[in-house]
Amino acid sequence: MGTSNATSEIGRDATFGTYRRANLPWIDFDAFHQSELPERLASGVNARVAWDVEGRAPIAIGLPDGRFYSYRCSKGQVEIEAGQAKDARTIIEIVDHESWLDYLYEYRTRYGLLYSGAVKFLRGNFESWDDWEPAIRCMYSGREIYDPAGAELKDRRDDPLDLHQKFEVDADPEEMSHFLRTTGFLVVRRAFEADHVALLGRELDRVTAEAEEGELSSWWATDGQGERFPYRLTYLSDRSEEIGALYDHPRTRDLVALSRENVVPVPDRIEGILAVVKKEGLRDDATGFANLEYHSDCGFGACHTTCPCVLVGIQVDAAGPASSQLHMMAGSWGKAYHNVASHITPDRYPLVPIQAEPGDATVHFGCGLHAGPPPTGPNRRRTLYLQHYSPRASELIGAYQGYNQIMPGYGVGDIPSIDEMRERVES
Repeated sequence: MGTSNATSEIGRDATFGTYRRANLPWIDFDAFHQSELPERLASGVNARVAWDVEGRAPIAIGLPDGRFYSYRCSKGQVEIEAGQAKDARTIIEIVDHESWLDYLYEYRTRYGLLYSGAVKFLRGNFESWDDWEPAIRCMYSGREIYDPAGAELKDRRDDPLDLHQKFEVDADPEEMSHFLRTTGFLVVRRAFEADHVALLGRELDRVTAEAEEGELSSWWATDGQGERFPYRLTYLSDRSEEIGALYDHPRTRDLVALSRENVVPVPDRIEGILAVVKKEGLRDDATGFANLEYHSDCGFGACHTTCPCVLVGIQVDAAGPASSQLHMMAGSWGKAYHNVASHITPDRYPLVPIQAEPGDATVHFGCGLHAGPPPTGPNRRRTLYLQHYSPRASELIGAYQGYNQIMPGYGVGDIPSIDEMRERVES
């Protein structure tokens, strides 16, 4: 089994999934900044963004032909100024008008522009861009800014949620659904039987052993000893009938239903059923994306089209301090967010490391911020993720396509980390 060469070429096409593919109208850069954006701000958007950018230095956004506009917040009012503000902390040049339109329509986020090589920094860097990014997302596409201090993380009785709570499989579905939709994640104990999990583990080991670097269906990295290894397996429905059958498993359907969202399986899109494989002894010196900072699964773009994204995670091994574990940021799903790694600390954000045993299931919304940091113990962790996306995703994304393919090296070897991409673009 596996993907053909022709399919692999489709999966490496970095030009798909744009605003043009969605048949959205062309918008003039000057007209937007001189008329449309000021009107949006005056009609209520200012109140939604000014609180987040008050006191921050301006940012300027422009095109190679020299047209630039600066965004400034002063005394509770966001203003748009022509040109590059002298006191702008960040000045970014987007490589062409088409790429700016993808940014405007949210078909490329700042991560999408970075990884597709569509942005240059004339002043500042990718990190300083974060000062204004959530506000820009709200001004451009209306996405609410995530405010951790104001997050309403309450249960159905209006009491504070225990963010570390786990549920039994026979718990009240309304309670589980409320927890999931409030926090963006859920842990369900003993959701899958031990014999079934053992079978899935054998299948994962087989697929891992058969993986070949250069195929679309695996991501590879190098550990501290120089050994190459696959750490992410994709399109597993093509590699294993047993794993592919999980989409139709009654438990999977029940767990997805807790999201109260209209989502469908995507066996041949957006990497299908995938597995994260963190081998024994993996540390923080592995290359690429073997370890992940906080991110969202729709972080490159098109969240408003592809999401809601609901992932059911089946724990094949224990996840916890003795291995590695998924970390969730409660209440962040569906929002625009700040994302500078050094700023994401427990004193600022409701961060929850997930602890689970083999057979436990997790459910999470892919557009919530989550991380897969380096292991804190020597044990391996294998987790299967059954992805479900909005039916609209197939209108934008074809077979064996997904936004991850805009990443340089996708499917053929090392994918550069965010720091490595920053070095390429900022140098």
